[in-house]
Amino acid sequence: MGYVAVKAGEEVIRRAEELFEKRRIEAGTADVDPDQIGGQLGRLTAQVMGEAGLFAPRLAALAVKQAQGDAAEATFLLRAYRSTLERWGSAVPVEPAEMFATRRVSPAFKDVPGGQILGATKDYTQRLLDFDLAEDDEPVDPTADWDVDEEEPRALRNVMDLLREEGLIGGPDATDGESNATDGERNAADDGASAAEPFDSTREPVLFPAPRSAVLQELARGETGAVTALGYSALRGYGRVHPTLAEVRTGELPVRIEHPYTGDPVEVASVEVTECEGVVPAYETRDEPRFAFGYGLVFGRNERKAIGMTMLDASIQLGGDEPAEDAEFVLDVIDGVDSFGFVEHLKLPHYVTFGSILDRIRSIRERKRERGADAGGAPAEASADD
Repeated sequence: MGYVAVKAGEEVIRRAEELFEKRRIEAGTADVDPDQIGGQLGRLTAQVMGEAGLFAPRLAALAVKQAQGDAAEATFLLRAYRSTLERWGSAVPVEPAEMFATRRVSPAFKDVPGGQILGATKDYTQRLLDFDLAEDDEPVDPTADWDVDEEEPRALRNVMDLLREEGLIGGPDATDGESNATDGERNAADDGASAAEPFDSTREPVLFPAPRSAVLQELARGETGAVTALGYSALRGYGRVHPTLAEVRTGELPVRIEHPYTGDPVEVASVEVTECEGVVPAYETRDEPRFAFGYGLVFGRNERKAIGMTMLDASIQLGGDEPAEDAEFVLDVIDGVDSFGFVEHLKLPHYVTFGSILDRIRSIRERKRERGADAGGAPAEASADD
């Protein structure tokens, strides 16, 4: 009978999976191509890539399709796939200043080198439902009549350099004047780790106190909602970080590897990333007033997460007693796959565990009734030993 029960259970599970798939391909609806998902739902696929730690736009779109739009499930699928891949080598470090920026805004300064580039954004419009999107009409390109002058892409100077040159930035990259350090060296500087050899949290366990490169890597793979919520907690008074964003950028960052024969760096691809840097007044922590800073860089167009990462990076560097300032707490709770698994595993059978707890409660209640009966009065309270 035990064998039959197991087989019956397997059959039920198989049918549940088939029913889940049927919901995705309900009769009367056209199947969605991964290219359509990647193009029209690019923000969602960018979120999945960032949380999975794998830049693979088409595979991320496929994961979104398979998960029926569940970002956490899609991240789980893509990260599981990533774990099967062989690592052939490492890319050559590149400077964020090399980014071909399609969007760049500086809330801190009105006039910045290279100018403000709004790019594609709805930041300045009302959030109203567009019912025209429900129509089946052929979409019209709203930029079709633009008169665009072709021009060479401008090299955009990092806004933070303006503050660094004055020695106004404190923390791992503090300087007292003109700095010869590159952006990458400044942002990767941590407890003795070099920019060339950052900590790899996918291969080594993160121990605390963790180097800053490990913190940044885990923040970059954190779940967008969790990173945003914990960053928001600092803004709401559970911390002392309310940053001014020096710069938010989105664009294409080159990927280079060493040529196997010549050893020269060769550009083989580019990845879309979002970068954010913020500054926080830290008057009371230093002899000379300076700013502390936070840094965020994530795959794709995901400005909300990059900003949240910036706030958490600054909070962890400054330290304190609030949740957002505790690196161990932050890194333990922001991983979407970890939290997704722990929370959803509660749906799985817990018969034995619950049966044991139920037996203990019943036993305690029975002993209380017996004591009350022996005393000839009201039931006695159970002791801690019970």
